Amino acid sequence: MNTKQAGLAAVLGGLLLLSGCTRSTSNVDSQGMTDKPVFPEIASAVRTEGSFVNLDNLKQVRKGDTKAQLYELIGTPHFDEGVFRVKEWNYIFHFTKADNSVLTCQYKVLFDSHMQAQSFYFLPENCLSLLDAKKAVPQVPAAIAHQEFTAESLFAFGSASLSQEGVMQVQHMAKGLKAADLADRKVVVSAYTDRIGKPADNLRLSQARAESVKQLLVAGGIPASSIVTRGLGDSEPRIQCAGSKSPAVIRCLAPNRRMTVDVVNAH
Repeated sequence: MNTKQAGLAAVLGGLLLLSGCTRSTSNVDSQGMTDKPVFPEIASAVRTEGSFVNLDNLKQVRKGDTKAQLYELIGTPHFDEGVFRVKEWNYIFHFTKADNSVLTCQYKVLFDSHMQAQSFYFLPENCLSLLDAKKAVPQVPAAIAHQEFTAESLFAFGSASLSQEGVMQVQHMAKGLKAADLADRKVVVSAYTDRIGKPADNLRLSQARAESVKQLLVAGGIPASSIVTRGLGDSEPRIQCAGSKSPAVIRCLAPNRRMTVDVVNAH
């Protein structure tokens, strides 16, 4: 084995070792079950701030959901879960209580050998019971606390100009935001691209797209001072697709091209 082959073997071996060590910290079996769920320390999260989860979406999570469906319902996991065939995802979720204080819980999803969700856990276990439905008064309607759009539904490929369909979607969102209580809140508009092209160009494109959405929100009555834009380029891919630019690769990378809008606490 030459030096180059030896180096490649070492890299692949390291990836497999990492995958084997991190894919199942809770000792998940092939049925997606465990005798003892192990929750990671919040400080070890990739996204330590967590998220204000859409409670209605969370209630729709059920056995058999695929990872793509969970992406749509509750977003990406907040911890670096490993590399290949990850069998558990961990989240940090926040809920606004009746007294405007924030309840923070951890949430875990376990997958079976077919990568379908099978079991779910909270830390603390009684997390949702601490949110008395009769007392909880969310300041922002759950339907607009978090929204996600595919880039294709808003923009033409490689463009920062909103399409006609994109204009309609953002205007509709602006109406919902305008009707909500945004006092002490910020509207965070985040744009992402795929890896095709130069990273610097992708950053510029994503920032320009976020600014386009902001301009239309302002035109719809949302104060510019309440809107934060983030152009994140290709820095947070959801999937990896091998190969250079081609129609097939572009289609494969579609989940990475997205726009999210979150309503968060200003402080």
